[in-house]
Amino acid sequence: MKINKTTLFVALVASTLGLSSCSPEDDITTPNLKPLILNEDFSRGGVDNEILITPGWTNYAETGTAKWKAQEYSGNLYAEFSSFQSNEPVNVAWLISPAIDLDKQEGEKLSFESSQSYVTSASNSLEALISTDFDGTNVTTATWTTLQATLPTTSSTYFQFIKSGIIDLSSYSGKAYIAFKVKGSGTNTSLDGSYQIDNVKVYN
Repeated sequence: MKINKTTLFVALVASTLGLSSCSPEDDITTPNLKPLILNEDFSRGGVDNEILITPGWTNYAETGTAKWKAQEYSGNLYAEFSSFQSNEPVNVAWLISPAIDLDKQEGEKLSFESSQSYVTSASNSLEALISTDFDGTNVTTATWTTLQATLPTTSSTYFQFIKSGIIDLSSYSGKAYIAFKVKGSGTNTSLDGSYQIDNVKVYN
């Protein structure tokens, strides 16, 4: 029996199209990725060993004059606070994020990385806090709540960043600010250690 070449060609094309329509790629669904609400690695405008000036962030010295600085190691910029050589008996400094609107989405989470160097006393402390009534200017009159995060201790390896864990912010509403507060001393050598912060992220 003779086979009609035109019929054979049409059959082959149909077969090819049929196979292509069953490509495994058709079964792959692109995940519905949502952008980060806040993503800060302190590389914007940071100059090594200079006062940290990151757009939108508040760098505030509550007691003493020492502020957070930008530091760089192996090409990585991060925020650091130290009372070392401040020559002041007490240093309390804040690093506060821009406002985060928690009403725009649900299920917000916070994560960051932190490390320490030469911290030998728990009184030379680092805290992570949140406020929903900070007005962007008056730090000490705002209500700040401590966040339960994994932070470096006196036994942590120097300059080794550790993850904060995933911190649930879903119980808060309105405009919120995340703060990192350090207490130290420039005259008490047991309280002049340093803390480092990097990769602050809020997402849902």
